[in-house]
Order: sequence, then C-alpha cells, then structure tokens
Amino acid sequence: MDEYVEHMVKRKDPYYWKIAFIAAIVLTVISLFLALQYAFALLLLLAMMAVVYVIWLFSNVEYEYTYFSGSFELDEVLNKTRRRKLVDTNSEELVLFAPKNSDVAKTEIGNAKILDYSGMGPEDKKYAYIYVRNGNKVCMYIEGTEELLKQIRRNTPQKYKAY
Repeated sequence: MDEYVEHMVKRKDPYYWKIAFIAAIVLTVISLFLALQYAFALLLLLAMMAVVYVIWLFSNVEYEYTYFSGSFELDEVLNKTRRRKLVDTNSEELVLFAPKNSDVAKTEIGNAKILDYSGMGPEDKKYAYIYVRNGNKVCMYIEGTEELLKQIRRNTPQKYKAY
C-alpha cells in the first residue's frame, strides 16, 4: 500500500461567501418576524431557511486527492457531510504534471479548460495536472505533496516535469 496517496486541502473561499451567509441570516430573522405577523410570509421564511442551508453547505469545501498506481481521483467534500466525485483519471489520459507556473505547463495548457482545485497553500506547492479525455484537454491546479510527487514520478516519469 505504499503506492496509495491521499491528501486533503481546504478550498480558498471567495470573500463574498461570508457576506452572503450573514445577509441570508439577517433576512431569515426578518422573515421570521414577518411570518409571526403575516401568514404568507411563512413561505418567505422557508425559502430563506433553504438559502441559509445551501450557503452553509458550500461554505466549507475541501478537496481530497487520491492517487493509486497511476489513477488520480478528486473528490469534493462539502462541510464534512457530503462527498461527490469530481474527477477520475488514469495514467493513459495524463499529458503533463508540472509546477503551475513553469514554462512547460504554460506551453502545454494552450486552449485547455482550466479548473482550480488547489487550496490555500503556497504557490510553489501548486501543480498543473493536464489530461485529455474524449479529445478535450483539461488542466487542473492541485496542491502536491512529496508523497504524491514521488508516486507520479514513479508511475509516469515521462509525463512528470519538475521545472
């Protein structure tokens, strides 16, 4: 099991999430007082409670990277309660794994779809994982650990660039 690597990073939350959460709570309290006076405002209260729940659910997102024998999986964990699989690739689909700001990665990206699944870590720990599926090129930015880099280097040395 020394080929199995699992790593979790917390998503860098946009600044507007906290503002939206506070605004939704304030509007929920206001709709509560309105619901106590007017019966139709009960629908507004229920809608605002649903909005607060959705914002709360998406306010704490973590990404889990799993790498095993050339296959890479990326899951999104929502507020430590829900998990959904975002990406599942293998070594045949991998085109390049290189540091995010390297010249090799910038050249290879071209017209690829760019997805940022990196966390709040330093920029020098972020890597571009570029793969092709069904003729579409995708570039994912992820945070690399020493174990992950070691396994990618071991399983796909021709596709790993350290510069």
